[in-house]
Amino acid sequence: SSVISKIPKADLYILEKSGLSIQNTSLLPILLHFLITEAMLYALLNKTFAEDGQHRVLSINRNAVGKHFDLMIGDTRTSGRELVKQFLSESVLKERPRVFFPQDLLVQYRQKVVKSSYRIEELYDSLLQAVAFYELVFGKDSELKC
Repeated sequence: SSVISKIPKADLYILEKSGLSIQNTSLLPILLHFLITEAMLYALLNKTFAEDGQHRVLSINRNAVGKHFDLMIGDTRTSGRELVKQFLSESVLKERPRVFFPQDLLVQYRQKVVKSSYRIEELYDSLLQAVAFYELVFGKDSELKC
């Protein structure tokens, strides 16, 4: 719960479900760990559910995000780096971009995209997860502001 206290308050939390298969028994301990962690996050982040009945934690499958953006090669999801770069460019070049980035943050985001590391890949995944969730709920023609 000390980790939960460091997570910023939000109206809604979206968890990405891993694509591990229960068929591979050697991965069962890892899958069980993921499921326990996910259950803990649901319980700890849904603090007000008993009072208002509102879910504040939802899940989206990692492969669903990959399929939404055509990032799948077979069963494997490829990097979203080029797609994020495209979103950043479109934010400047298009009148109605798919994702709108504030001008004052655009240069900062662009510099982060140039870097290549595991941590920056997590940021790509987070952005794509948010965009996919938004588009699946509201439709692709809705404007998303970051």
